[in-house]
Amino acid sequence: MVKFRHIPPTQFLKGFEAAARLESFSRAAEEVGLTQSAISHQMRLLEGQIGQPLFLRIGREVRLTDAGRDYHRTVRRCLDMMEEGYRRLEPYRKPGSVVVYAPQDFARRWLLPRLPALRAAVPACEPWLDTSGVTVDFETMEVDIALIHAHEPPSGCESLQIARDRLSPVAKPALAAALHQPSDLLQAPLIHEEGPIGWADWLAHVGIEAGKAWKGTNFSDSDIALAAAELGQGVALASLFLAEGAIAAGALAQPFAAAVDSGRAWYALSNAERLKDGDVRDVWCWLGQQAAEKETG
Repeated sequence: MVKFRHIPPTQFLKGFEAAARLESFSRAAEEVGLTQSAISHQMRLLEGQIGQPLFLRIGREVRLTDAGRDYHRTVRRCLDMMEEGYRRLEPYRKPGSVVVYAPQDFARRWLLPRLPALRAAVPACEPWLDTSGVTVDFETMEVDIALIHAHEPPSGCESLQIARDRLSPVAKPALAAALHQPSDLLQAPLIHEEGPIGWADWLAHVGIEAGKAWKGTNFSDSDIALAAAELGQGVALASLFLAEGAIAAGALAQPFAAAVDSGRAWYALSNAERLKDGDVRDVWCWLGQQAAEKETG
């Protein structure tokens, strides 16, 4: 069966909606930019396609039949939805739009605070941040640059290492001040984040048996784990890369310098086709500058 075979041409529906609302073929013709005879002809064709009259013609005036009133409600709703759909496309028409995919923790903790710097460095760029959590495929998705957390970048992409990921305890400054040596962590409220590297690994790194270090609140999202630490709910074993802004602002403190490498890094990905666009290339270069500053800093 052919889908949508009962849907008339859009121009017929626009003319019908105007004529039904204005109760006049001539006024409808003025609104849609046609002649009165053209609207009248369209309505007869529409009624022929539907198989029943939609209007009662009374002299120069028209009135909807019961079927016409029912159909008008449907047509008006559908035309409104189509108009809304068109308006929603407006952001896609923005010049300079660069779609950047990033996990929510990276976007919230690292990229968002740097957006003013990005806008200043690349004034023509209109960033579009995607934090949906989907698997990025440059062949099927409208993503220009993707930021990922991985052991190594995938093959077949242009890649740029932003920073290695190192983990260390962080806590609200008052709580961090009470931790004088790493063993004090065994008595502290701990915040756990799901991942391959945990508290037992860091404690082993500084020569301490984990013991009861499994107690505490678990989080699947590193941004929320850091937020819990900022609220004083415990000590988080956090990515220093993601926590650096909170540490610099005084919302968190790093009580011990020891850090373990997670075995992963943050990478920017793109492909040769996307990088042909000048705005995408400028954002890519800006990311490279941020990585270089991180390396030298």
